[in-house]
Amino acid sequence: MFQRLAMMLSASGVSRRRRSSDRQGGSAPGAAASSADSSESVAPCEPQLQSLTCGREEGDLVLKEAAGCIGDLREMAKTATREAMGEMEQLAEEIKQLFVANGGSLQPRQTEDRLRLNVGGTVMSIPVSALLHPKMKQTYLSTLLLHFSDQLPKDANQLPFLEMHPAYFRWLRDQLALLESPHLDEISLHSPEADDPSYAEYHSLFMRTLGGAIEIGNQPQSTGTAAEGGGEGGAKRGFRQMEQCMRRYEGLLEGLRKQKEKMEAFLVAMRPFVKGDSSDEDTEVMTLSVSDEDVSVLRRTIALCGPDHVLVKRFDRTQWPDQEVRQTSLRFLQLVVDFGRRLSVMPAGRFVHPPVVAAHEKEMFAVELGMYGLNTMPPVGEAAGASAVIKTADEWLAVMAMTDKKIAVAPSLLYKSSRDTFAYPSFLNKVTGKSGLLLALRDGDTHRFGCFIDGQIRPPDDFRQANYYDVPVFFYSLSGAYETPTKIEVPEEKQQMEVAGTQGVAKANNMDWSANVCIAGGQLWLGWAQPGPAADLSRCQQWTAKKGVPDGYKGTTVNEEGAGTLASRLNFTCSEMEVWQMGSG
Repeated sequence: MFQRLAMMLSASGVSRRRRSSDRQGGSAPGAAASSADSSESVAPCEPQLQSLTCGREEGDLVLKEAAGCIGDLREMAKTATREAMGEMEQLAEEIKQLFVANGGSLQPRQTEDRLRLNVGGTVMSIPVSALLHPKMKQTYLSTLLLHFSDQLPKDANQLPFLEMHPAYFRWLRDQLALLESPHLDEISLHSPEADDPSYAEYHSLFMRTLGGAIEIGNQPQSTGTAAEGGGEGGAKRGFRQMEQCMRRYEGLLEGLRKQKEKMEAFLVAMRPFVKGDSSDEDTEVMTLSVSDEDVSVLRRTIALCGPDHVLVKRFDRTQWPDQEVRQTSLRFLQLVVDFGRRLSVMPAGRFVHPPVVAAHEKEMFAVELGMYGLNTMPPVGEAAGASAVIKTADEWLAVMAMTDKKIAVAPSLLYKSSRDTFAYPSFLNKVTGKSGLLLALRDGDTHRFGCFIDGQIRPPDDFRQANYYDVPVFFYSLSGAYETPTKIEVPEEKQQMEVAGTQGVAKANNMDWSANVCIAGGQLWLGWAQPGPAADLSRCQQWTAKKGVPDGYKGTTVNEEGAGTLASRLNFTCSEMEVWQMGSG
């Protein structure tokens, strides 16, 4: 900004020198025009500077130019100050309107000691002082409850309804009580709650913050007097401080813009929890009861399951008049409903995990999920139905857990041999440059397996060559070699890939064979042949050294050293090959 100001001042000086030259030219019309230009464009300056003289004509011309320059500087400072105020006023009004236009209050709710809510069917209260705690008041939850409580849907008793798992809210309320005591400094999620998505997914959403305080910094110091080092040095010091002040203003303006962006993000994330433009019918609180205790959800929340979905019908009195649920536990029903809730209210693109129950309850709970139609709505989106290799939601979840990553979006299908053919150019066209690749292979009807490449498939620049590079990789088996989903680690020195160009080969070092793609130092070959490569990718080879085979292996031993394979045999013809992209965040 300081450089721009210097350029403006410089341009002003050039303009004056031109006008001065016109005046010295002497013709009457030119002189009149020059005089008019001068009177309009030369800003007023200090009288002392106007009357200064150094006794030499050339020096007096410099003083006059300096007078005009300082006058311009004064006017520019006024204009910049005016525009800066306008920018700040506009941003402040825009942020204010984000509250007002969405039904929020500018000041936090402080008119009562406790806020009483219906949380997923359970009536609870929370101290307002806890929501105003310095480590809490900037969170999404506090902002929602303190500024937008009037925009929450209402239950039959006109209590604000919060679309949330009651057990998480109760846990958080207890943590807030401890936060107000000397016992706790931060609210953090630990096991077992951290391993339970009915806690963890709400926590990661509602404990986000709107940004906190902006870095304010210090005001530039006064330039001082001439006696303190004035003259040219003092002016330079003043200009440096002006530059610091302008940079500081730009930083503050950017900080305010970020506050607006954070507020916009908050409103988007909280849209499923407030009334918004929804009708009273859409925001009706639907309720089932178990032994006189309620489990509630908004009509619009479960409506996303579809009008014919069994969970939607179960809450609809016109289709199922009996609203008492029998032969199940309150906790099971809360978990079932909360799974449907999270599938609807969690931000778009976020991976929604199924409910967690104890090992001895899994079989029982699977029946409950099936009864309410949620075992057919896996949190992996359409992947389970679209894959010919990874067939169930449980298998998808098992493979996702093996990646040790937080999956942020449902897997997306990049390549499928039955759709895109086994031709190598088609494969490269679909997967090149993509990261986080899950390869899924099927060998007949019995063996399903694959590998996860935590990186990209990168062919060489020269299509006649091959590209060799390091990349993290592991294998997994779903059926055939193991009875349950199993992860097979790859030694660090084997975490490599070799990818051939369309007319190149990935060649074995000590064997007379080659392929289009070599994964994990030769543990998986795509398009394998001897000498190779094969006509397409369906001809494959897969093996794993004996020391890398986990316990429980039921497959075939392929050599005297005891190496195994995840396929039916060492060299096999792939029935189906898929490549899925796994997003994380």
